[in-house]
Amino acid sequence: MKKTILFLFNREVTYLPPFMAILDSLCDEYSLKVISYEKTEGREHLEQQYAGKDVSFLGREVQSGDKSVTARAKRRISRALHISTAFHKEAVRLMDATPHDLLWVIHEETAFEFRKALAGKKYLLSFYELNDNRREFLEQLKPVAQNALEVMVPEYNRACILRVWMKLAKTPTVIPNKPLNHPRKRNIPNSYQEVLEGKKIVLYQGYINRNRNLDKVCEAMKDMPGYCLVLMGKGSASYINELKQKYPQIIHISFIAPPEHLYVTSWAHIAIVKYDFVVLNAIFCAPNKTWEYTGFGIPVLCHDIPGLQYTIGVNKAGICTDLEDTECIKAAITEMESKYEEYSQNAVKYYESFDVRKTLNKIVDDNIDKVYASK
Repeated sequence: MKKTILFLFNREVTYLPPFMAILDSLCDEYSLKVISYEKTEGREHLEQQYAGKDVSFLGREVQSGDKSVTARAKRRISRALHISTAFHKEAVRLMDATPHDLLWVIHEETAFEFRKALAGKKYLLSFYELNDNRREFLEQLKPVAQNALEVMVPEYNRACILRVWMKLAKTPTVIPNKPLNHPRKRNIPNSYQEVLEGKKIVLYQGYINRNRNLDKVCEAMKDMPGYCLVLMGKGSASYINELKQKYPQIIHISFIAPPEHLYVTSWAHIAIVKYDFVVLNAIFCAPNKTWEYTGFGIPVLCHDIPGLQYTIGVNKAGICTDLEDTECIKAAITEMESKYEEYSQNAVKYYESFDVRKTLNKIVDDNIDKVYASK
C-alpha cells in the first residue's frame, strides 16, 4: 500500500514551480494530498494536470470574484495579512483529520503562519527564500526549523547561512529549484510562435520592475541588430511601458502559467538572468529559470553574483558578467555566439547533473522511516 504525504502550503500551487517539481517527482510512488489556497479555476487546472495520478487537492476554494480596483485592493490587503482566517481554520482541521505518513510544510511563509499548529508534529520543511531583511520573522521561525525532521533549501550558501541563523544541528539539504517535467525540445509550437519564429531570441524571463534594472540590457541589445530581446513576465506596467517606448524593438510577453511558459522559453537562443546586490537572498539566488533554460541547451547570460557564478559560471553553461555595463553584455553575447555549441552542450550537462526524483524519493523514504521508528 502506498504511503501518504500531506503537503501544507498557504498559497496557490502554481505560484511555486519547485513545489510542482516535488509533486511530479513523488506522485508515482506515493499518495499525495495537498492543502493549498486555490482559486476555483486554479484547482480545476491542477486537477486536469494531475488527472490519473494519486494526487488530491484539499482545502478551501476561493472564487476569483470581483475584478474591480477596489476588490483587487482588498485582496492585496488580505494577502498582506498572510491568509484568511477561514482557510487557516480549514487547513488546521484538514491537517489533523487527513491520515498521512509524512507531513511536508512548503515555504517558510506557511511555516510562520502555521507555527502554533505545527507544535508537537513531525514534518519536513522547505525554505525557498533567505529572508535576510526580515530578521524578526526568522527569529520566530527558529523553533519551527529546529523541530523539523529535515530542512531543505534550494542553494548551498543559503543552507550554510540558515544553519547559523536558525541554530540548526545540521546543514539543510540542498534541493535545487529544478523542474522535473521539462519538454527538452526546442521551438515548441505555441500561440506566440508567429512573433518568435525566424528571430534570434535573447530572453529575459521573470519579474520586470526598476529594481531589476534592465535598462543596460535593453541598451546593449539595441546595438546588436541580429538579435531580438523578449521580456516575458508580469511586473510594473509603468516600467514595462517606459522600456518599450525607449526601446521599441523589445517584445513583451505577459505572465504565462507554468508549465506552458516553457513553450515560449524553448524559442530562446540565449537567456538572461539578473539579480542585483541588494540583499543576500538575491546574490545567493536559486532561480528555477536557470534549469528551465539549460534543459533546452540555452546558454545563459548572468549577472556576476555568487549564486550564478558557482552554478552557471563554473559549469560553463553561460557567462557571468556585469549586466550594468553595455560593453560587457555585448562582449559576453559575442563570446557565447562564437562557441555556441560548446556552451549549449555544457548547459545540457549542467541540467542533467542533478536527479530530482531520486533525491526526493530518498528524503521521503528516510524520513518516513524516522517517523515510524519514533512511534
